[in-house]
Amino acid sequence: MVSFNNHNISKSHKIKPKRNNALILIICCLYFVQGIPIGLTFHAIPTLLKTLGLPLELISMVSLAGIFWAIKFLWAPFVENHWLKSVGRRKSWIIPMQLMMAATLTVLAMVKISEQTLMLVTLLLAVTSIVGSTQDIATDGLAADHSDKSDLGLVNAIQVSGIIIGMLLAGPFAMIAFEQVGYRVTLLLLAVITFTALIPVVFWQEPKVQHVTEKTKASLIKFFKTPRALSTLILCSCATLCGVIIMALSKFILVDLSWSMSQVGMLTGIGHLVVMLVGCFVASHFIKRHGYRVTLLTGLKMVLFGGCLWIAIAENWLAGAWSVWGTAIIVGFGMGFVAVSTYTYSMRFSQQTMQPATNIAFFQGTQTFGEIIFSTAATSLAGVASYSVALGMGELIALLCLFALLKLRHYSHWHDAYC
Repeated sequence: MVSFNNHNISKSHKIKPKRNNALILIICCLYFVQGIPIGLTFHAIPTLLKTLGLPLELISMVSLAGIFWAIKFLWAPFVENHWLKSVGRRKSWIIPMQLMMAATLTVLAMVKISEQTLMLVTLLLAVTSIVGSTQDIATDGLAADHSDKSDLGLVNAIQVSGIIIGMLLAGPFAMIAFEQVGYRVTLLLLAVITFTALIPVVFWQEPKVQHVTEKTKASLIKFFKTPRALSTLILCSCATLCGVIIMALSKFILVDLSWSMSQVGMLTGIGHLVVMLVGCFVASHFIKRHGYRVTLLTGLKMVLFGGCLWIAIAENWLAGAWSVWGTAIIVGFGMGFVAVSTYTYSMRFSQQTMQPATNIAFFQGTQTFGEIIFSTAATSLAGVASYSVALGMGELIALLCLFALLKLRHYSHWHDAYC
């Protein structure tokens, strides 16, 4: 039975290597790179297509290129079970995947964005999703293998923050760069950054994990045999949906309010993502003091309130840049709390099993699947109905998560669990 008590943790997981600066640097570099394809797929490219006059129904299809982040658990056991001993269990996958990502970004830079090339662009974004999600499996396994349980809040704050910084670079800041230096130069710069971030990984010696042997085989079936896995999976997958829907729709709302791409990029970048980054590190300390449950409840309440304000903005009940910026800050801070609490809990849960990378991939893959489906559905719903109706869908999901944490016995173990 999976528990947060030491006596229920196998001997192989009681002894964890101490956190060191080299490991932190490697994790920062890897998670940062994984944010680049996410930023392009869900932020920069859709916004660019909107400014070119393409309908929301067509733009919403681009987000489906990120579907591989959602189904990465399907090949996670293969990644966890196969590696080159001479290179390292996780580096065997990290290095080739990051090289492929840099190459794909270079090819994408050569394609002129238009309605005629939309399918090709979507295909190339799908390739970046495949290699990025595969690298993410190995990176999560690396973090779980070599992080002590007391450091998981910090590690997951670094994980979420690293991805946010990558999303900032390839999303909002890329939108600004499109207008300043052009699309091609921006994509080539992202390719160079991706390649450069691999350098410290290549020269780092990956420590061996003592409990891993040739007979240690990961599988998807083992995940479902783990107590509390399913209930935890459902909550972690649903908790982030309201914030994701807000992020997906807010940039389109602002474009319709005649904001320029640079203004949208600044709002999305600073108002949402930078504030979310700050919220992540505040949440990592909040978890140690108050536990996962209170941290998640706090984040959900902030996102719920911010969602109501975005509805007011979409309906022109609130006007002015001050109201937009204030709303974005509330949502961003709340999303930081939600992300770190769910990521840290799922990593600690998985760390106590013999297949941490596979189990983390299942948690994050299902979470991402829901985010992709609901952000795509919300965008389409906004196109045929209204922004308020689509935002209301996210509000309802957040309310259900609050009810589950407060009332359902399946989540009573969240109350006292903490790192």
